Amino acid sequence: MKTKMDIEFDKPQVFYLPLNRRRFFKSMALASAGFTLPGYLAEALTITPQVTQGPYYPLANNIPLDKDNDLVQLNDNTSIANGIITYLSGRVLDSNGNPIRGALIELWHADREGDYLYSASAARNPACDANFAGFGQFLTGSTGQYKFRTIKAGLYNGRTRHYHIAVTVPGELTRYCSQLFWNETAYDLNGNAWATQNANDMVFTGITDANQRASVNLSYTAVPGTTTGEVYGNFDFVRNVTPVEPAYPS
Repeated sequence: MKTKMDIEFDKPQVFYLPLNRRRFFKSMALASAGFTLPGYLAEALTITPQVTQGPYYPLANNIPLDKDNDLVQLNDNTSIANGIITYLSGRVLDSNGNPIRGALIELWHADREGDYLYSASAARNPACDANFAGFGQFLTGSTGQYKFRTIKAGLYNGRTRHYHIAVTVPGELTRYCSQLFWNETAYDLNGNAWATQNANDMVFTGITDANQRASVNLSYTAVPGTTTGEVYGNFDFVRNVTPVEPAYPS
């Protein structure tokens, strides 16, 4: 049973994983850093597209008490969420490739069955997996890095498979929302091709810039050394802003 992860914001720590996988995630972060050093090839960076927040951002009474970066385990539950465990990591950058410190990054999405945490009439949607947090947050440190442990998002009518992801940069009062997609054919839990794929999803096709659309269409890779189908993906959230240096108590 995995314990809850402690988050040290200024120097993000790896998840509590066996040694060989720990080395793997460390090397993944180092490899990512080599492609977007501050100011390096800034013209090659693609600004993350802004899309609708959607109707299912959780209300204040829906959000779990442990709104951390682990969506797989809720509070002190001894069981974890159903679904394929998925690791999402990357950095929050400005358009010049500089990391943004103190950025609040949020992730929310449907559970394995396609149900969201959101509920307008209850503390949480009773149909949502009781062990699924459904929502997570991470505050970036000096490297701009973030990471989440979650599950593969479920499907629901009218949408292809997707994550909701948002960033609030220091100095801003509103979150900048985007969505991440899966570069694969979406199948339901019975193995049937889903009616809505990326090619006919209203949000994905609504991103008119080809480079931006490609940037949020992620290919996930199997985590080495696992037998449960765990996968990982990397995404750098790029904002065309000049952040305000976060203010902290003296």
